[in-house]
Amino acid sequence: MKFISWVLLGLVMAVNSVQARPLADAAAQFGKHLKAGCIVTGEGMGDDVKFAIVGSAPEAGDLPPEKLVFEIGFITKVFTGLLLAQAVVEKKVTLDATLGSLLAGKVKFTDPRVAAITLKQLATHTSGLPRLPDNAVAGALEEDPYASYDEKLLLNYLAGAKLDGEGLFTLSYSNLGAGLLGHLLGEVYHMSWDQAVVEKICKPLGMQDTAVQPPARLRLATPHDGDKETKPWHFISMAGCGALRSTAADMMTFGEALLHPDRTSLKEAFALALQPQADAPSQGGQIGLGVLMGKFEGEATLHHDGGTGGFCSGLQVIPAKGIVRVVLINNNSIAGGQVIARTSEVKPVDPATQKEITLPADLMKQYPGVYDLDRDFRFTVLLRDGQIYVRLTGQPFLPVSAKATDRFFNKVVAAEIAFNRREGEIQSLTLFQNGNELTAKRSSTAPPEYQLRSAKELQPYVGKYDLMGSKALAITVQADTLFAQIDGQPALPVFETAPDRFEYDAVKAALVFTRNDKQQINGLTFLQNGLTVPAPRVKTPTSVPKP
Repeated sequence: MKFISWVLLGLVMAVNSVQARPLADAAAQFGKHLKAGCIVTGEGMGDDVKFAIVGSAPEAGDLPPEKLVFEIGFITKVFTGLLLAQAVVEKKVTLDATLGSLLAGKVKFTDPRVAAITLKQLATHTSGLPRLPDNAVAGALEEDPYASYDEKLLLNYLAGAKLDGEGLFTLSYSNLGAGLLGHLLGEVYHMSWDQAVVEKICKPLGMQDTAVQPPARLRLATPHDGDKETKPWHFISMAGCGALRSTAADMMTFGEALLHPDRTSLKEAFALALQPQADAPSQGGQIGLGVLMGKFEGEATLHHDGGTGGFCSGLQVIPAKGIVRVVLINNNSIAGGQVIARTSEVKPVDPATQKEITLPADLMKQYPGVYDLDRDFRFTVLLRDGQIYVRLTGQPFLPVSAKATDRFFNKVVAAEIAFNRREGEIQSLTLFQNGNELTAKRSSTAPPEYQLRSAKELQPYVGKYDLMGSKALAITVQADTLFAQIDGQPALPVFETAPDRFEYDAVKAALVFTRNDKQQINGLTFLQNGLTVPAPRVKTPTSVPKP
């Protein structure tokens, strides 16, 4: 899920000023950089529905692009949420039904708080469960990570699981929670989750080509990881979080159902699923049962992105404008939401035309802090040598310049930050970008004491390191930030907290670089969860000035 990515989306927008454009034209802009595969789009405005394809899909044969099958990934959660709503309508369960009641006789819970988790909390990512269970690695393959995770592993995890923290949990995106919800709903209907979602949701909506295994007459798009062909994903007990496959034609049908639920046989279920159930600031606003609710160009939206090993997808519905947008990509290098964002009619102010002003030093000292979107994402604001830097979790720090009191812009990224006050005190900040607004509340946590260095100072750390004798760990520099990438995983930024020590912000882990007697960097130690893993440098070390 990559809805918030103000660095990546902003850099795209900085190259091409956003103007009103059809979704197909927006996809064509991304298609220029697509190394393999294709982008299929569907856009409905009123009664006018248009499908288009950019890129190559020889596997489609003579099928129209809207009939090519894609993994829709985590958009599946919207279907699972709607299935929950339908089960409530049919009085099979209530939103407040707990794991303890539904798994009585199957699981003896170590933590009573896990037993007390409700179906509503699973559907809204507010259960307190982690993104993935800690036994998910049992027999897992990187190219198909969910394929071996069965009911036994799921129930064993729940028996020993302990929640981290106290009280009511705010949103923390959990594939585990959504997968568990789907598994439980299958039990409620006395069939597999796949059968239940097809019988109770897809068939009533006329979606004949949507299932874990769509009809054989259709063809699955070949998945790609960048320029490499990869494998489709498979699910067992976690199917409810991301197993569905569908076509652009069927997804347009689903979007139209979200747009006009009263015209469907599931109008009661839609009415329940589309009620806001929890705040979801990192996703643009609120969340219903599986469906995210935000704003785009000032209008309320229903939306969700999806991504698996070789596919990305995006769904957006704007009820006030009667718009449905669908993006299906058989390549994991471009997020569906990125393509949809490029349709924005809001033309951002060109950073080059912005006028920078100087604010008093005492005022500048008021901005640094940590501003929470939810349990997983936050903005960190630092002041270094009179310059304000802003970072979103998992991304580099970007310098921002003042254009007015409490209002800042970046000179490269077409985005602005506003600091919001109440009774003179800064309470939150708001990011304005791509027609969207994200507001994060200021926390009591002090900003970290990071050392911010130039790309030149960081360059000597760059190289490959041999992790555990089997995995390569690549260190690179991007945007004056050190990035660490373990083979087969995404690159994540690390930040200097002490000489030669760099910590991750997205996960609890750190890298400590080691030196030889000539003060040359000859390796590093990877620290996580009490483990200490040495990683010698693959190539001859180079010198670096002592911090």
